[in-house]
Amino acid sequence: MNKKKLLITLITAIIMTSQSAHAADKGSRGLYIGGFGGGGTSDNENISQSGVAYKRDDANAIPGYLADYNYNANLLVNVIGKSDPKTVSLGGAQIGYELPEFQMGSHLSGWGLRPAIELEGYYLGSSMNSNLSNPNPEAFQPLANAAGSNPNTHAPLAANSHTFTDTMNLNMGVLLANTVFNFKTPWSSKILPYVSAGIGGAITSLSGANSTQTSNPQMPTGYEPGINHFNSNTNASSSAFATQAKVGIRAELFDKFSVFAEYRYLHVTNSSYTFGSTEYGADHTKTSNWGVGIGSMNYHTGVFGFQYDL
Repeated sequence: MNKKKLLITLITAIIMTSQSAHAADKGSRGLYIGGFGGGGTSDNENISQSGVAYKRDDANAIPGYLADYNYNANLLVNVIGKSDPKTVSLGGAQIGYELPEFQMGSHLSGWGLRPAIELEGYYLGSSMNSNLSNPNPEAFQPLANAAGSNPNTHAPLAANSHTFTDTMNLNMGVLLANTVFNFKTPWSSKILPYVSAGIGGAITSLSGANSTQTSNPQMPTGYEPGINHFNSNTNASSSAFATQAKVGIRAELFDKFSVFAEYRYLHVTNSSYTFGSTEYGADHTKTSNWGVGIGSMNYHTGVFGFQYDL
Protein backbone atom coordinates (compact mmCIF):
# COMPACT_ATOMS: atom_id res chain seq x y z
CA MET A 1 0.00 0.00 0.00
CA ASN A 2 2.85 2.34 0.85
CA LYS A 3 4.48 1.55 -2.47
CA LYS A 4 1.30 2.42 -4.32
CA LYS A 5 1.01 5.72 -2.42
CA LEU A 6 4.64 6.49 -3.14
CA LEU A 7 4.19 5.71 -6.83
CA ILE A 8 1.04 7.84 -7.03
CA THR A 9 2.81 10.69 -5.23
CA LEU A 10 5.79 10.44 -7.59
CA ILE A 11 3.60 10.42 -10.71
CA THR A 12 1.59 13.36 -9.38
CA ALA A 13 4.81 15.32 -8.71
CA ILE A 14 6.10 14.59 -12.21
CA ILE A 15 2.84 15.72 -13.80
CA MET A 16 2.72 18.89 -11.70
CA THR A 17 6.37 19.68 -12.47
CA SER A 18 5.77 19.09 -16.18
CA GLN A 19 2.69 21.30 -16.16
CA SER A 20 4.56 23.99 -14.23
CA ALA A 21 7.47 23.88 -16.69
CA HIS A 22 5.07 23.94 -19.63
CA ALA A 23 3.27 26.94 -18.12
CA ALA A 24 6.58 28.70 -17.54
CA ASP A 25 7.65 27.97 -21.09
CA LYS A 26 4.42 29.48 -22.37
CA GLY A 27 4.67 32.47 -20.06
CA SER A 28 5.54 35.95 -21.12
CA ARG A 29 8.96 37.48 -20.64
CA GLY A 30 7.07 40.59 -19.72
CA LEU A 31 9.01 43.82 -19.69
CA TYR A 32 12.51 43.88 -21.18
CA ILE A 33 15.16 46.37 -22.24
CA GLY A 34 17.89 46.11 -24.84
CA GLY A 35 20.72 47.79 -26.66
CA PHE A 36 22.09 47.30 -30.16
CA GLY A 37 24.49 48.52 -32.82
CA GLY A 38 25.55 47.76 -36.36
CA GLY A 39 26.11 49.11 -39.83
CA GLY A 40 25.15 48.80 -43.47
CA THR A 41 24.60 50.78 -46.64
CA SER A 42 22.23 53.36 -48.13
CA ASP A 43 20.58 53.36 -51.54
CA ASN A 44 20.92 56.15 -54.11
CA GLU A 45 18.72 59.05 -53.06
CA ASN A 46 17.33 61.69 -55.41
CA ILE A 47 18.70 65.16 -54.63
CA SER A 48 17.49 68.55 -55.87
CA GLN A 49 18.92 72.04 -55.35
CA SER A 50 17.33 75.35 -56.26
CA GLY A 51 18.01 79.01 -55.71
CA VAL A 52 18.41 82.38 -57.39
CA ALA A 53 21.73 83.91 -58.48
CA TYR A 54 21.06 87.64 -58.34
CA LYS A 55 22.15 90.15 -60.98
CA ARG A 56 25.51 91.71 -60.27
CA ASP A 57 25.71 95.47 -60.12
CA ASP A 58 27.65 96.83 -63.08
CA ALA A 59 30.18 98.19 -60.60
CA ASN A 60 30.83 94.63 -59.42
CA ALA A 61 30.92 93.02 -62.85
CA ILE A 62 33.84 90.65 -63.22
CA PRO A 63 36.02 91.35 -66.27
CA GLY A 64 36.24 88.42 -68.66
CA TYR A 65 32.87 86.89 -67.80
CA LEU A 66 30.50 86.30 -70.67
CA ALA A 67 28.33 89.30 -71.47
CA ASP A 68 25.11 87.59 -70.34
CA TYR A 69 26.53 87.26 -66.84
CA ASN A 70 26.29 91.03 -66.42
CA TYR A 71 22.82 91.40 -67.93
CA ASN A 72 20.04 93.00 -65.93
CA ALA A 73 18.58 89.63 -64.86
CA ASN A 74 18.61 86.96 -62.16
CA LEU A 75 19.47 83.33 -62.96
CA LEU A 76 16.97 80.72 -61.69
CA VAL A 77 19.06 77.69 -60.67
CA ASN A 78 17.38 74.29 -60.62
CA VAL A 79 19.58 71.18 -60.63
CA ILE A 80 18.95 67.55 -59.70
CA GLY A 81 20.96 64.36 -59.27
CA LYS A 82 21.47 61.24 -57.15
CA SER A 83 23.63 60.61 -54.12
CA ASP A 84 26.25 57.86 -54.20
CA PRO A 85 25.63 54.77 -52.02
CA LYS A 86 27.34 55.19 -48.65
CA THR A 87 28.11 53.09 -45.57
CA VAL A 88 26.14 53.86 -42.41
CA SER A 89 26.56 53.10 -38.71
CA LEU A 90 23.86 52.95 -36.05
CA GLY A 91 23.36 52.39 -32.34
CA GLY A 92 20.40 52.59 -30.02
CA ALA A 93 18.24 51.22 -27.21
CA GLN A 94 14.79 49.66 -26.87
CA ILE A 95 12.18 48.82 -24.29
CA GLY A 96 9.51 46.22 -24.93
CA TYR A 97 6.82 43.98 -23.48
CA GLU A 98 6.30 40.38 -24.55
CA LEU A 99 2.79 38.95 -24.28
CA PRO A 100 1.96 35.36 -23.29
CA GLU A 101 2.63 32.70 -25.88
CA PHE A 102 -0.07 31.59 -28.28
CA GLN A 103 0.02 27.88 -29.06
CA MET A 104 0.25 27.09 -32.76
CA GLY A 105 -1.32 23.73 -33.63
CA SER A 106 -1.70 21.02 -31.00
CA HIS A 107 0.02 21.21 -27.62
CA LEU A 108 2.43 18.56 -28.90
CA SER A 109 3.46 20.48 -32.03
CA GLY A 110 6.10 22.52 -30.27
CA TRP A 111 5.16 25.65 -32.21
CA GLY A 112 4.26 28.85 -30.45
CA LEU A 113 3.91 32.58 -31.16
CA ARG A 114 5.14 35.16 -28.67
CA PRO A 115 4.06 38.66 -29.76
CA ALA A 116 5.68 41.76 -28.31
CA ILE A 117 5.51 45.52 -28.63
CA GLU A 118 8.63 47.70 -28.59
CA LEU A 119 9.63 51.31 -28.49
CA GLU A 120 13.12 51.97 -29.78
CA GLY A 121 15.28 54.92 -30.62
CA TYR A 122 18.59 54.97 -32.42
CA TYR A 123 21.18 57.17 -34.06
CA LEU A 124 22.21 56.63 -37.68
CA GLY A 125 25.27 58.35 -39.15
CA SER A 126 26.45 58.60 -42.74
CA SER A 127 27.51 61.10 -45.40
CA MET A 128 26.19 62.14 -48.80
CA ASN A 129 27.94 62.91 -52.07
CA SER A 130 26.01 63.82 -55.21
CA ASN A 131 26.54 65.29 -58.68
CA LEU A 132 23.74 67.53 -59.93
CA SER A 133 22.91 69.15 -63.25
CA ASN A 134 20.04 71.05 -64.85
CA PRO A 135 17.82 68.58 -66.77
CA ASN A 136 16.03 71.50 -68.41
CA PRO A 137 17.34 74.86 -69.64
CA GLU A 138 17.73 77.32 -66.77
CA ALA A 139 15.98 80.62 -67.37
CA PHE A 140 17.07 84.18 -66.67
CA GLN A 141 14.49 86.33 -64.92
CA PRO A 142 14.61 89.85 -66.44
CA LEU A 143 14.47 92.79 -64.08
CA ALA A 144 12.95 96.21 -64.78
CA ASN A 145 15.14 98.13 -67.23
CA ALA A 146 17.30 100.82 -65.73
CA ALA A 147 19.09 103.58 -67.57
CA GLY A 148 22.21 102.24 -69.22
CA SER A 149 21.45 98.60 -68.39
CA ASN A 150 21.99 95.77 -70.86
CA PRO A 151 18.98 94.51 -72.81
CA ASN A 152 16.65 92.03 -71.11
CA THR A 153 17.08 89.34 -73.75
CA HIS A 154 18.83 86.30 -72.35
CA ALA A 155 19.21 82.83 -73.82
CA PRO A 156 18.56 80.16 -71.14
CA LEU A 157 21.47 78.01 -70.02
CA ALA A 158 21.40 74.80 -72.06
CA ALA A 159 20.26 71.60 -70.35
CA ASN A 160 23.03 69.69 -68.52
CA SER A 161 25.46 72.60 -68.86
CA HIS A 162 25.21 73.83 -65.24
CA THR A 163 26.54 71.31 -62.72
CA PHE A 164 27.29 71.11 -58.98
CA THR A 165 28.89 68.61 -56.62
CA ASP A 166 27.33 68.55 -53.15
CA THR A 167 28.81 66.85 -50.08
CA MET A 168 27.51 66.80 -46.50
CA ASN A 169 27.43 64.79 -43.28
CA LEU A 170 24.16 63.11 -42.32
CA ASN A 171 23.09 62.47 -38.72
CA MET A 172 19.67 60.96 -38.10
CA GLY A 173 17.68 60.25 -34.95
CA VAL A 174 14.96 57.62 -35.39
CA LEU A 175 12.09 56.81 -32.99
CA LEU A 176 9.89 53.82 -33.82
CA ALA A 177 7.07 51.75 -32.32
CA ASN A 178 7.46 48.10 -33.37
CA THR A 179 5.31 45.01 -33.34
CA VAL A 180 7.43 41.86 -32.94
CA PHE A 181 6.44 38.23 -33.58
CA ASN A 182 8.76 35.71 -31.90
CA PHE A 183 8.37 32.07 -32.95
CA LYS A 184 9.05 29.11 -30.68
CA THR A 185 9.91 26.07 -32.78
CA PRO A 186 9.90 22.30 -32.04
CA TRP A 187 13.70 22.33 -32.18
CA SER A 188 14.36 24.83 -29.40
CA SER A 189 12.46 26.97 -26.91
CA LYS A 190 15.59 29.05 -26.28
CA ILE A 191 16.44 30.07 -29.84
CA LEU A 192 13.60 32.04 -31.41
CA PRO A 193 13.40 33.52 -34.92
CA TYR A 194 11.32 36.66 -35.23
CA VAL A 195 9.94 39.25 -37.65
CA SER A 196 8.99 42.83 -36.89
CA ALA A 197 7.46 45.94 -38.43
CA GLY A 198 7.44 49.46 -37.08
CA ILE A 199 6.39 53.04 -37.79
CA GLY A 200 7.61 56.35 -36.42
CA GLY A 201 9.61 59.39 -37.37
CA ALA A 202 13.13 60.55 -38.15
CA ILE A 203 14.89 63.86 -37.58
CA THR A 204 17.75 64.36 -40.03
CA SER A 205 20.53 66.90 -39.56
CA LEU A 206 22.83 67.76 -42.46
CA SER A 207 26.08 69.46 -41.48
CA GLY A 208 29.27 70.68 -43.09
CA ALA A 209 27.50 70.97 -46.45
CA ASN A 210 29.52 72.07 -49.46
CA SER A 211 28.11 72.91 -52.89
CA THR A 212 30.75 73.45 -55.57
CA GLN A 213 29.88 74.64 -59.06
CA THR A 214 31.72 72.30 -61.42
CA SER A 215 30.39 73.68 -64.71
CA ASN A 216 28.88 77.02 -65.77
CA PRO A 217 29.08 78.26 -69.38
CA GLN A 218 28.64 81.83 -68.09
CA MET A 219 32.09 81.82 -66.54
CA PRO A 220 35.45 82.23 -68.28
CA THR A 221 36.97 79.26 -66.42
CA GLY A 222 33.86 77.13 -66.87
CA TYR A 223 33.74 76.34 -63.14
CA GLU A 224 34.23 77.89 -59.67
CA PRO A 225 37.02 76.37 -57.58
CA GLY A 226 37.01 77.14 -53.86
CA ILE A 227 33.46 78.53 -53.70
CA ASN A 228 30.96 76.86 -51.36
CA HIS A 229 27.52 78.05 -52.40
CA PHE A 230 26.16 77.22 -48.91
CA ASN A 231 28.90 79.16 -47.15
CA SER A 232 26.70 81.47 -45.03
CA ASN A 233 25.00 78.47 -43.33
CA THR A 234 26.22 74.94 -44.00
CA ASN A 235 23.81 73.20 -41.59
CA ALA A 236 20.13 72.31 -41.99
CA SER A 237 17.63 69.87 -40.49
CA SER A 238 14.24 68.36 -41.26
CA SER A 239 11.84 65.66 -40.06
CA ALA A 240 10.06 62.88 -41.96
CA PHE A 241 7.90 59.78 -41.54
CA ALA A 242 9.80 56.50 -41.09
CA THR A 243 8.90 52.82 -41.43
CA GLN A 244 10.97 49.76 -40.62
CA ALA A 245 11.00 46.00 -41.15
CA LYS A 246 13.38 43.56 -39.49
CA VAL A 247 13.97 39.82 -39.34
CA GLY A 248 16.33 38.08 -36.94
CA ILE A 249 17.01 35.39 -34.37
CA ARG A 250 17.22 35.66 -30.58
CA ALA A 251 19.03 33.26 -28.27
CA GLU A 252 18.31 33.03 -24.54
CA LEU A 253 21.81 32.46 -23.14
CA PHE A 254 21.18 32.86 -19.40
CA ASP A 255 18.28 33.51 -17.11
CA LYS A 256 16.74 36.82 -18.27
CA PHE A 257 19.59 37.55 -20.70
CA SER A 258 19.35 37.17 -24.51
CA VAL A 259 21.39 38.15 -27.52
CA PHE A 260 20.08 38.73 -31.03
CA ALA A 261 21.20 39.32 -34.60
CA GLU A 262 18.99 40.81 -37.29
CA TYR A 263 18.67 42.44 -40.68
CA ARG A 264 16.66 45.63 -40.77
CA TYR A 265 15.35 47.83 -43.56
CA LEU A 266 14.59 51.49 -42.79
CA HIS A 267 12.61 53.74 -45.13
CA VAL A 268 12.45 57.52 -44.53
CA THR A 269 10.16 59.65 -46.68
CA ASN A 270 11.08 62.82 -48.63
CA SER A 271 12.51 65.76 -46.70
CA SER A 272 13.39 69.39 -47.46
CA TYR A 273 16.23 71.58 -46.16
CA THR A 274 17.25 75.24 -46.39
CA PHE A 275 20.94 76.17 -46.52
CA GLY A 276 22.43 79.64 -46.42
CA SER A 277 22.96 82.00 -49.35
CA THR A 278 26.27 82.44 -51.14
CA GLU A 279 28.05 85.35 -49.46
CA TYR A 280 31.48 86.29 -50.81
CA GLY A 281 31.02 90.03 -51.26
CA ALA A 282 32.34 91.40 -54.56
CA ASP A 283 34.12 88.11 -55.30
CA HIS A 284 30.93 86.25 -56.16
CA THR A 285 27.36 86.87 -57.22
CA LYS A 286 25.01 87.00 -54.22
CA THR A 287 22.31 84.32 -54.13
CA SER A 288 19.13 83.54 -52.27
CA ASN A 289 19.07 80.82 -49.62
CA TRP A 290 19.39 77.40 -51.23
CA GLY A 291 16.61 74.84 -51.05
CA VAL A 292 17.69 71.20 -51.06
CA GLY A 293 15.28 68.28 -51.37
CA ILE A 294 16.17 64.68 -50.60
CA GLY A 295 13.98 61.89 -51.91
CA SER A 296 13.04 58.86 -49.84
CA MET A 297 16.04 57.35 -48.06
CA ASN A 298 16.48 53.58 -47.75
CA TYR A 299 18.93 51.83 -45.44
CA HIS A 300 19.91 48.16 -45.25
CA THR A 301 21.72 47.25 -42.02
CA GLY A 302 22.91 44.31 -39.98
CA VAL A 303 22.43 44.69 -36.22
CA PHE A 304 23.66 42.82 -33.11
CA GLY A 305 22.35 43.41 -29.63
CA PHE A 306 21.24 42.11 -26.23
CA GLN A 307 18.03 42.09 -24.18
CA TYR A 308 17.46 41.77 -20.43
CA ASP A 309 14.16 40.75 -18.89
CA LEU A 310 13.06 43.03 -16.05
